Amino acid sequence: MTITDTSSPSLVESIEEIRALGARYNYAVDEGTPEEWAATFSKDGVFHALIPGQTPRGHAELAAFVPLCRATFGAMRHLTMNELIEVDGDTATQTAYLLFFAENNGVVDGTVCVYEDELVREDGAWKFADRKVRPAMPFTKLVAPAA
Repeated sequence: MTITDTSSPSLVESIEEIRALGARYNYAVDEGTPEEWAATFSKDGVFHALIPGQTPRGHAELAAFVPLCRATFGAMRHLTMNELIEVDGDTATQTAYLLFFAENNGVVDGTVCVYEDELVREDGAWKFADRKVRPAMPFTKLVAPAA
């Protein structure tokens, strides 16, 4: 099934649950809450990070990744959009754009990235089983306004 087939309420519910999962993921990493961020992944979930050599797998490694991510990038904001979601029973795939902003020492960097996701319904909730992120287009660096 694809997002264009909205005749089934369960399909629509699954798509909305997957979108909400993405929002929880974004807020958790941006706010620096490792346990909440790791909880968006399945028990053996894996994240293919932009930080070289970082592919955390499983709850403990994923939770430990959040402080490293914040130390590497500084204050962050993740904005996802244009989700293409296909649901097949208790599995799904998603492709989405990510607008990624990071502020470090008063300079804001931005990059358009693409997420490629495999999801599973685990214990009744959608989770990321495998999440890949790749940069697609960097923005110009901006200097943050003085407070």
